[in-house]
Amino acid sequence: MKIIRTLDVTSTEFFDYLEDRVLNDVLENTGNRLNHSSVKGGLTYTKHYQKAKTDVVFKIDQYIRGEKYQLTSRSVADTVTVTYLTEPEEEKTKVTLIEDIDSYQPDQHNRILGWFSQALMLGRMSSTLLDMETDIIKNRAVKEA
Repeated sequence: MKIIRTLDVTSTEFFDYLEDRVLNDVLENTGNRLNHSSVKGGLTYTKHYQKAKTDVVFKIDQYIRGEKYQLTSRSVADTVTVTYLTEPEEEKTKVTLIEDIDSYQPDQHNRILGWFSQALMLGRMSSTLLDMETDIIKNRAVKEA
């Protein structure tokens, strides 16, 4: 699935946010404190989900700051690849979010169920981008204060 949105944040702010999320996730799940230059293709870490009693392995497949961030998560149940492609537009950033979920097989659903599940996925993806934008703008306000 693919969705494109223009966010009211700069490309630098967007990638700073992605890097901060990765660094915090690595610290919380491994105890390793990494720096921003550590966020690159090949970085791998495991996150344990207590509620689901499962481990998920996260791997950055490709990272080109200002252009592309691709992460694959693998669990016993599924493999999910998330890709962010960006294009700066003055003080805004056009973001293309692509999600590839191995277990998602829309051709195996009837047409109505397929449309419904696509609508749910696109809505969730749109919410994800808008939440990221909101967080970045909040952080911007804190830094300026």
